[in-house]
Amino acid sequence: MNSILKNILAISVGLASLTANADDKGRLFIIGEATPAGWDLDMSQAILSTTEAPSVYRGTIYLKAGENKTFKFMQSHEWGSTEFGLATDASQSEVSGNIKLATGTFDDGYKQLQVAKDGNYDIVIDTESLKGDIVLSAYQTTEIIYSSIYLVGNATNGGWSIEDGTPLYQNTTSPFEYKAVVSLKSTDNGNPASFKIATALRGAGSWDPKYFLFKDADDAGKISTDSTDDRQWSVKEDGTYTVTVNTQSNTISIEKTTGDASGIEPIISSATDNEPAVYYNLQGQRVNTPSNGIFIEVIGNKARKVKL
Repeated sequence: MNSILKNILAISVGLASLTANADDKGRLFIIGEATPAGWDLDMSQAILSTTEAPSVYRGTIYLKAGENKTFKFMQSHEWGSTEFGLATDASQSEVSGNIKLATGTFDDGYKQLQVAKDGNYDIVIDTESLKGDIVLSAYQTTEIIYSSIYLVGNATNGGWSIEDGTPLYQNTTSPFEYKAVVSLKSTDNGNPASFKIATALRGAGSWDPKYFLFKDADDAGKISTDSTDDRQWSVKEDGTYTVTVNTQSNTISIEKTTGDASGIEPIISSATDNEPAVYYNLQGQRVNTPSNGIFIEVIGNKARKVKL
């Protein structure tokens, strides 16, 4: 991957993370016996939508097959919210590939979903068209238990509000890696500012340390589940940072970026205007016919954010 596209991916993920979407937070929760969290709402995971497609949610997570191993999607991590499952007239009982969805509440109006084989699954759910795609992921080395994680703290725009936690988005090819470009500050009202990482939003609202990741005692570039001293990360100066967390290597990278997360500056100024424009969505995926959204336009060696 060339350096321009790498920068586009980094900036675009940050843009997506700063924008509210269909449920005001861009989240769709997955819950059920087939998921790593089971029916525990506190541990439930969310797949995320982006600015250019606020009704389309994507994520990768481990799902179990077998009798009674079912799951569904919920717009909120509270019982009684709008739920999404398999359409009642769908011919298949186990999902694989494209599926037709239906909505309801308390398991009424749809059928819960099942998979035929244990494994990590790539999930795409469109809550507007009521269509979905659930397929075995190319990555199967380790079980993916988090489909998104969140920065929480007064160093972030969301402060200490758990529900306003800043999401880190999964790498589509390496779903154990989570990344976003975010605004971070070094102080808050004259006091040092910091953040830690929430792994499940509803549970994190209790401030129980089992729902968080902390700075390692010996290495600030490592993440840890050890909550001793509530160790958190901080930055030396205000700015825009690319934050990358890898739950396979238990590492975190916090790198200051140029420009800001609200717009895109030309990465290289020597663009050739006669070259055709190429478009990417805010997750860095190429789009052949962009419309009705915000995209990254690349002409030659110049990139900018555009609204179409």
